[in-house]
Amino acid sequence: METFAVIGSGKTGSYVVQALGDRCVAVFGQSKPIQPENFPMVDAIIAFVPGPAVQCLIPTLMEIGKPVVWGSTGFEWPSDIDEQLKKRRLKWAHGQNFSMGMQVIRRALQSMSTDLARLDQTSVCIKDIHHTGKLDAPSGTALKWQQWLGNDYPISSERVGDIRGIHELLIETTGEQMSVRHQAKDRSIFASGAIWAAEQLNDFGENGLLTFEYLFDKVNEHGV
Repeated sequence: METFAVIGSGKTGSYVVQALGDRCVAVFGQSKPIQPENFPMVDAIIAFVPGPAVQCLIPTLMEIGKPVVWGSTGFEWPSDIDEQLKKRRLKWAHGQNFSMGMQVIRRALQSMSTDLARLDQTSVCIKDIHHTGKLDAPSGTALKWQQWLGNDYPISSERVGDIRGIHELLIETTGEQMSVRHQAKDRSIFASGAIWAAEQLNDFGENGLLTFEYLFDKVNEHGV
């Protein structure tokens, strides 16, 4: 049975702990610092921490030397992080959104990008709506939608109540309205996706900093 440690027990991290059950052997939060020499033996680590905390954790988790899945947003990775991980033969995966359904949306948006650019007199925008505790705006997922569409379409962001996450692409021409919408109804979908990613990393054939979508495509199209 694979075992895991979880760093961060907030809104999503707590769902990860719950979903793992007995496979979660340690949970680290603000009141429980991580010491590499005392870190438990686990197969992988899942980290859902605020973006500003990532930089402080990078050296520690490199020293621990286990596969890591990162669900943090609102920061930029160091420019040499992929090189450093490859030197240490480490596998880290990161994602703005660990919903498996979002990967279906990703493929749809990528397939739409060329045809969308050909439409005349078109207004296109992306909306993202999240809970009031989400610090980054626009969301990492909304920025990913821009990337998948191959265009820096404008993004509007709202922070309301305890909304898990709504993303919508709105397209309007002179005679038509179209939309693509994804709504996360429960945070358990992010926990399930992060756990799935952590389960893949030990047997994955590449080292370095991997995106969740890259891992998803490689595993599902070619097998590990």
